[in-house]
Amino acid sequence: MQPKKKFGQSFLNSHMVAREIVRLADVSSQDRVLEIGGGLGMLTRWIAAEAREIHVVEMDPGLVRALHDVARGFSNMHIIKGDALTVDIPHVNKVIANLPYSISSGITFRLLREVEFEIAVLMYQKEFALRLVAEPGTSEYSRLSVNVQYYAQVELLMDVSADMFYPVPAVDSSVVKITPRKDGPFAKNESIFHWMIGGIYPYPNKNIRKALRIWFRNLGLNLELSQEVLKRAEEYLEGNEKLRSLSLEKLIHVSDILLEMISEELIVGP
Repeated sequence: MQPKKKFGQSFLNSHMVAREIVRLADVSSQDRVLEIGGGLGMLTRWIAAEAREIHVVEMDPGLVRALHDVARGFSNMHIIKGDALTVDIPHVNKVIANLPYSISSGITFRLLREVEFEIAVLMYQKEFALRLVAEPGTSEYSRLSVNVQYYAQVELLMDVSADMFYPVPAVDSSVVKITPRKDGPFAKNESIFHWMIGGIYPYPNKNIRKALRIWFRNLGLNLELSQEVLKRAEEYLEGNEKLRSLSLEKLIHVSDILLEMISEELIVGP
């Protein structure tokens, strides 16, 4: 079967890599696993051989037919035809996938917000993966880093060379382990937190004072209110710290101050 460019299809063709991914996910006979984008079934076979159940989401009709051929050898394999961004996802405790690059962000946030999994072992374009695991103060630390790390801890597991795929993509890939955070800190209002990150993180190299002023100006708010935010946060911030250097904990604190000012009707929220 020929890969389709419009879907950005690039199939893993290494049994060694597939086996290692399943090993890293520690799949056992107790696990119900979700695989997104089953493709030709390279990962699917290794998961199905170890898991209690595997639910494979695939939208390409030709690949769905190929997966049905794979399923003949496994009674625990269930195929879901449809778009992983919109289909109903069954109850699972693990997620394993070689994600299509074009929907990496959308799928990741859907999993984090809608699926109660224990761990996810996911393969991404390497540059994307490095942003997921980036730490404050590094050039890769971005809005994506903050928003994903708000929900989960992310660990880089392995790199996968482009020549492990067919057709060979232009970039290498990396496999990461995502584990939902159970311990805080968490924002008092999650929507306010993400609203704030969306407003200030277009300016990651500005200091927090300038980023807040630009955002408040864009919102049509009195710029003096941005200084009031920093005054209330003076225990944590001086105001001249680069936005990209701020820890998740400090950003959550600023978010909680915004919630406080919204409740005082000083600021109009989202």
